[in-house]
Amino acid sequence: MLKKILISRVRIKILEKYLLNPHISFHVRGLVRELNEEINAVRRELINLEETGILKSKKDKNMIVYRIDNSSPYIEILRTLFFKNSKLGQKIYVRVESLDNLDALLVTESFLTGTHVSDTDIDMLFLGSCRVKDVKDIVGELEKDLEREIRASVMKQEDFEFAKKKKDPVVTNLLNQKIIQVYGELNDLL
Repeated sequence: MLKKILISRVRIKILEKYLLNPHISFHVRGLVRELNEEINAVRRELINLEETGILKSKKDKNMIVYRIDNSSPYIEILRTLFFKNSKLGQKIYVRVESLDNLDALLVTESFLTGTHVSDTDIDMLFLGSCRVKDVKDIVGELEKDLEREIRASVMKQEDFEFAKKKKDPVVTNLLNQKIIQVYGELNDLL
């Protein structure tokens, strides 16, 4: 789908690399090696993306290093779009679409980076009145695929609202992270 919306194959590869790995930065030659693309094409797209405000650059010794500009208003929308289109996003969506009574599935930045800063960090929040056993089975399958532990939580929408009001540490931490909505509608919950 993204190939039909975005014209440049190299731009798509660069955006995917940066958006699905939000804390990385690359210099031009490093990105050329990572993506296995021509240096001029990569350089041209990095300049284009910097001009749009999606990437920013800084000089590091004799190299220019690029990273995501998190102040850009487009980053969250693009990150959601690219995650949903990624193999991992599709794998998650296929598994959860058959889950009964799931209203929304949120994936956090902790999930993308594979790091947890505190004990209250979670990777996924399943909103709705779905069965915990079914969620546990799905998370178990994903853990096998990714070969890492996934911290997941299941909450009914009213419990989520109550936890927000009471400033529950898990929910507060979740709301302070960047979130990708993989499935469903949030109905202004956040």
